[in-house]
Amino acid sequence: MLKSVLYTSLAVAVTAPTLAPAQDFERRQRFTLPAVQIDGNSFEIIEADGAGNTQMWCAAGLYARKVLGQRGGDISVERPRGASQSTPGRRGVVFTTAPGSDAFSGVSLSVRRAGLTFSMAHAYALCSQTPNLRLRTGNDTLVRR
Repeated sequence: MLKSVLYTSLAVAVTAPTLAPAQDFERRQRFTLPAVQIDGNSFEIIEADGAGNTQMWCAAGLYARKVLGQRGGDISVERPRGASQSTPGRRGVVFTTAPGSDAFSGVSLSVRRAGLTFSMAHAYALCSQTPNLRLRTGNDTLVRR
């Protein structure tokens, strides 16, 4: 029993220092994601800088708040991650601030299912996990949190 506790403690002590920098890497990495207005309610976030789902949802919340000036309501995946609608050769996600009849709530941060919906506040709050995220809008303006 004592040996197993000792070995477990040793394993934690050896691996813990290697996990902390990996978790902190995302916090230090800078993400600059292009954002393109599609229509009055829809916009596309283009993949860049290795951004994942959390960064895409954060960017959607940031765009809705800072560019569209909306504070309440929901954001929904209109077109899941795939070939960009606005930038040939790139991948992106089209979000909308007017969720349709196929909208549903979930706990996953996936951007691979059309209709997945979060509140704008929730999407924007995800930016606390990615403080170095900014958007580059169609007119080449940088938008920061």
